[in-house]
Amino acid sequence: MPKKSSTGLLILSLLGMLAGAWGVIEALIYGLHATALGSYTPWGLGVILYLFFLGLSAGGFLVTILVYIFGQKQYDALSPLAAWLVLVTEICAVVPINLDLGHWERTYQFVTSPNFLSPMTWMFVFFGALFVIYALKALAYIRGKETWLRPLSLLSLPVGLMFYGINGYFFAILVGYTIWNSPLTPLMFIVAALLSGGALLTFLTWVFHRNTDLVRGLGRAVLLLLFIYVGLEALNYFVGYRGNRVEATKALNLMLFGSNWGVFWFMHVMIGTLIPIFLLLKYGQDGRITAWSCLLIALAFMAVRIDFVLPAQYVGMLQGLDKAFVHERLQLSYDPNLGEWLVGVFVTSLGLFGFVIGPKVAPALFAKKEGEAHV
Repeated sequence: MPKKSSTGLLILSLLGMLAGAWGVIEALIYGLHATALGSYTPWGLGVILYLFFLGLSAGGFLVTILVYIFGQKQYDALSPLAAWLVLVTEICAVVPINLDLGHWERTYQFVTSPNFLSPMTWMFVFFGALFVIYALKALAYIRGKETWLRPLSLLSLPVGLMFYGINGYFFAILVGYTIWNSPLTPLMFIVAALLSGGALLTFLTWVFHRNTDLVRGLGRAVLLLLFIYVGLEALNYFVGYRGNRVEATKALNLMLFGSNWGVFWFMHVMIGTLIPIFLLLKYGQDGRITAWSCLLIALAFMAVRIDFVLPAQYVGMLQGLDKAFVHERLQLSYDPNLGEWLVGVFVTSLGLFGFVIGPKVAPALFAKKEGEAHV
């Protein structure tokens, strides 16, 4: 990364964290009282940000799959960068979800009194396991402990699969929310994570390695994952409509044609799907265009998470529920308040800071391997 660009992005990230710090402080002091959440819409921007950064962390999982399952050894050159990607994005994911718990200070109880029948406990277990694995991989690259790498990589395969799948399972078993309650949901979470994480990794490969061959190869993998995800998404919507369940139909109508229709049609379909598909198909041999197309996919995945989390909660589990009692916390709607947006600014800036500062604090993870082709 050019020094001038690096300095500018570093300043931008520090200013963003400074601006967003008030939202974090407010959430630490007042908990959920500082949010616009309610009894009928208990999950909002905090969960959306968690799922967004959670998906981005799967860039490391994709590299391991390519190297150890498909035998594409050339992508092993990206393993150090992928390890840093996992660490940064998991830290960004844990901040909003901890604040969204309401009592962040009680997180230790996942360790002291776990309920192994709860999917949330397993989310915590696999989240921690994946972080430790990639932290050890990063340490191995920094200290030259090459004997650690293969066993850690092989261990990350089942752990990663369970981690991304269990997050989908958590939503799939909630029978009161019809568009979540689907056997496709865990599979869609895995594919979505590989897609968004792979897209971000492709862009970072261009920024830090300038390796056109690797960028083009990752671009092809991302394009394939994008087609698979769009197919699963279309199938999920088709089943939702054809199932003739009033709640599912209403939730899908809210997503596609409701007040936030632009999130789906403009951010997700246009910016995150159609434009990248066109660019990757027509200019897939150009490393720069491939990288920026993948960045569009990664960033626009925020819209996918918004569409997944919110419309399902806008449909009452009982008809007339929102009219039985009238209170600002008893509404089938939700708009993040300023404090919640500031938390979003903070964690996004934290992620940018992590990638800008990475080459300075852990240069071994960003160094180009000997014999690697560059442009």
